[in-house]
Formats: sequence, structure tokens, C-alpha cells
Amino acid sequence: MSSNALVSQGMTIAIGDGASPEVFTTITDVTDIAGPDGSASEIDTTDLSSTAREYRLGLTDNGNVTLTVNFKPQDTQHALLRTKSISGAETNFRITFTDSPATTWTFAAFVKGVPISNSVDGVTTASITLRVTGAVTEA
Repeated sequence: MSSNALVSQGMTIAIGDGASPEVFTTITDVTDIAGPDGSASEIDTTDLSSTAREYRLGLTDNGNVTLTVNFKPQDTQHALLRTKSISGAETNFRITFTDSPATTWTFAAFVKGVPISNSVDGVTTASITLRVTGAVTEA
């Protein structure tokens, strides 16, 4: 049986430069992308005539995108992510999937942190958390 499942290999995440028109540069050495992991809030609409709890969906919180990179302090994009985490500047990001034509998700986010990890028989990695603010636009 054949599968139409999307392969992850070749997927990218890029950071915008803030210019108009905006240019996105791929973040190098990414080994994992997870998210956005958000969900909509719940609004309780239960009243005295209800026979069970009733809800409506509220605003969507698009949550976080987490990426793991093989961290290199001298890499331009890795250094920029650290700078963004210190400045707190809102930045645009774009995830590009491997389908054809390629689906993209573009969103604004704050870089919450760039903690690094080191281990025996390992490489230096960073687990970067991007806090999505606003909508995720699919194209």
C-alpha cells in the first residue's frame, strides 16, 4: 500500500528580516520542528436551563513552535535567534512543508529562549522556543 504521508526531511523554518518586501532566510542545522501547539480557549455558556455544561470556542492561542538545532555560536541565524531572545523583538517566521506545491505557515513570534545542551558523545544543541503572537497564515 502506498502512502501519501508527507516526509519531514527537507522541511524548513526561516526567519524574516523585517523589510518590505520581507526576505526569509532558512535557519540552518534544524533537526526538529514542533508546533504550533496552541488551542482555542473555552467560553462557558452554561445557564440555569442547561442540562449539562455548554461551551463556545474563544480566541485561538497559537502557542509555541519549538525547534532543535545543532547549535553553532558563529552561525549568523543562530546568533540572530540569541539576539532576538535578549531583545524581545517580534519577528516573522515561515515553516515550509515538503508537499508540492509547498505549503507554508507564516507567523509572528518572540524568541523565548535559546538554551543549549551538551552531552558525552553528543553535539551542542539548542532547543529554541518561539512564542507565536497572532494568527498563523497558511499559503
